[in-house]
Amino acid sequence: MSNLLKIKVSKVFSQTIKAKSKIVLNIGGARSGKSYAMAQLLIMKALNYPGLNIGIARKTMPALKMTARRLVLDLLKQYGLYQTSAFNKTENYYQLNKSRLQFFSLDDPEKIKSTEFNYLWLEEATDFTYQDYLVLLTRLSAPTKEYLKNQIFLTLNPTDINCWIAKYLLNQKDVCLIKSTYKDNKFLSKDYIETLLSLKDYNKQAYKIFALGEWGSSETLIYTNWQMAEQAPNSYDEIFWGLDFGFNNPTALVKIFVKDKIYFIEEKLYKTHLTNTLLIEELKTIIPEQERSQIIYADSAEPDRIAEISSAGFNIKPALKSVLDGIMFVKSCALNIIKVSPNLIKEIQSYSWKTTLNGQLTEDPIKYNDHALDALRYGLYTHKTHQGHVAQISFI
Repeated sequence: MSNLLKIKVSKVFSQTIKAKSKIVLNIGGARSGKSYAMAQLLIMKALNYPGLNIGIARKTMPALKMTARRLVLDLLKQYGLYQTSAFNKTENYYQLNKSRLQFFSLDDPEKIKSTEFNYLWLEEATDFTYQDYLVLLTRLSAPTKEYLKNQIFLTLNPTDINCWIAKYLLNQKDVCLIKSTYKDNKFLSKDYIETLLSLKDYNKQAYKIFALGEWGSSETLIYTNWQMAEQAPNSYDEIFWGLDFGFNNPTALVKIFVKDKIYFIEEKLYKTHLTNTLLIEELKTIIPEQERSQIIYADSAEPDRIAEISSAGFNIKPALKSVLDGIMFVKSCALNIIKVSPNLIKEIQSYSWKTTLNGQLTEDPIKYNDHALDALRYGLYTHKTHQGHVAQISFI
């Protein structure tokens, strides 16, 4: 690869490429560069060793498309390697130098029964079950190439010391552990680093996980009353929306369906650098004209933005901002997150209470990675207060 391209790599990349174990655990804090390093590594392997079968997986297809697949394809474009004809969108693979980069999810485990790989990358590995992992391990069976060993790579944040990866893999033989933090990613902005380090003042647990890359536990998590679900009912009694404004942080929009006083939530927008003009264009694409009478409950701290969106023809109202009351309402519900909401799922997995210096929980959530959850709270709690009833919740 070096005689073709000059590519900047991180310490995490260097450690990963030197790993010779069958199982490689790349465990790190937020934005440590572990996913970026993995994408670079697999591209390099495909270029240097024609004929490899490389699997790149996440638990669900929506999450895969928004993260690992996008990252790999963006890097191919950045390196001048991308060719439209090489990307088979139907079968979801990219052909590179006679090697195949196969993108897949475990939405349907039957899909991988007849496949075999030289390399497997499980992004956000804690989303998979231990049974998923064992099934995938049996697929690490493609004929080996010269000087190469078939390997499975797992990238993850160390959110829970009780998870199956910590329980079953850390002490196994033929396992390489690579730990990383934001310090290993020299490309991060100063503002992001300051935001990450500020967690130390609010929650030692979150600081340990996201800044230091150390194992945490679920004791401080706000929402533990949820599980992932496959789908929502086909018919609904009413629909309304929740909207959290952002710019450097994502603007998040969720669509909320009601069926027999049960709520179902679908993530519809999660994007940074949206001015209000761009946001209105997005809303016009997402919400058909005949559906714009449906209420959007938006962050009441942005009255000018609300007024402009209203003038564009949307039925948008300021949401109630009572954080604790809103959280308590959501906590009182049975939550089923339908798999096509990857950012909402990722947020709810780490949304935590602040703690005092002596480790006591407070009644304030950490303002970090909470944009879709804020949109959810705006919609559910404001609508519940207006309607005067309580319902159960599911997520799409």
